[in-house]
This record gives sequence, C-alpha cells and structure tokens, in this order.
Amino acid sequence: MTEVRPTQAASAPLWERDEELAAVERALDTLCADKSSSGSLLVLRGEAGIGKTALLAETRRTAEARGCTVWSARGSETLSSVPFNVVRQLLQPALLSLMPEEAREYLGDWYDIAGPALGIADPGERQADPQGVCDGLVAAVRRLARRDWPLVLLIDDAHWADQETLRWLAAFAERL
Repeated sequence: MTEVRPTQAASAPLWERDEELAAVERALDTLCADKSSSGSLLVLRGEAGIGKTALLAETRRTAEARGCTVWSARGSETLSSVPFNVVRQLLQPALLSLMPEEAREYLGDWYDIAGPALGIADPGERQADPQGVCDGLVAAVRRLARRDWPLVLLIDDAHWADQETLRWLAAFAERL
C-alpha cells in the first residue's frame, strides 16, 4: 500500500483565538494598506503550551496570502548566549538573496560595524561598539524592509533570544 502525504500541511483551527486573530488581521490591514507605513509591533504572549507557535504559523499563512514577505526566527535556550543569533536567523533569507556587493550597499556605512554581527564580514582588528552594531543593524533592516515591503517579522520564543537581539529588537521597535 502506498502512503499518500499531503504536499502542504493543513492548518488546524485555532480555538478561542478570535481576539488574537482579529489583532493580526488589523495589523496586516494597516501594513498592506499604506506603503509609506513604518509598521507596528504586535506582541503575542502567554504561558507555555497555550498555542503561541500555532498562532504565529497562522499569522505567517495569512501574511503570505496577502503578499507579504515573512522573515522568521526562533529563540533557543541552548543558543541564548550566542550574540545576534536571532537577528541572523531573521535576516538570513534576505542576505542569502544578495550578492556580496549588494549586501555592502544595503549596509552602507554600517557594513564594517554590523557585517561581522551578521556573519557576512570579517570582524577586523578592533572590538565594535555594541550600540554602533545595534544602530547598524536597525539601519540595515530598515533598508532591507523597504526592498521587501510589506514585511512581517515573526519571532517565536523571544524570551530565549540572546541579549544582543533583544536590544536590537527594542531599538528597532522604538524606531518604527
């Protein structure tokens, strides 16, 4: 007997998530309606096992169905000490689509500062200023976001993200 597997997993219904799904829909409506929008931040939180990952999967599906680019990452307890791990996960799809000279162009003056944190440039001789790296990553993501607009960033298990990523995320959200 031949086993037949679906090519795409069916999404399970999300029970008692009407309020959260409505918030996602509103955020996507705003994001997709105005190309000059600087975006917004939506935080979904709850206790372990309550279905946050399933909600993020539904957010991805809905965003992609609307034509949004989705970058995603996941915090990990075992990698929480690796600086910029979650930022690298988020940017990996965009960075892989660029030639090295394009990456240098998108990072601009920040290339030598933020490039090493992203693993696309050698660290050089001196220790980079952490605030400078954070600022450079904010600038780089803003430029890449304009290219891939409308863009949705999803971070699952953000509580396990490294401290450098959390600082970057706070700075990025503040500048939205």
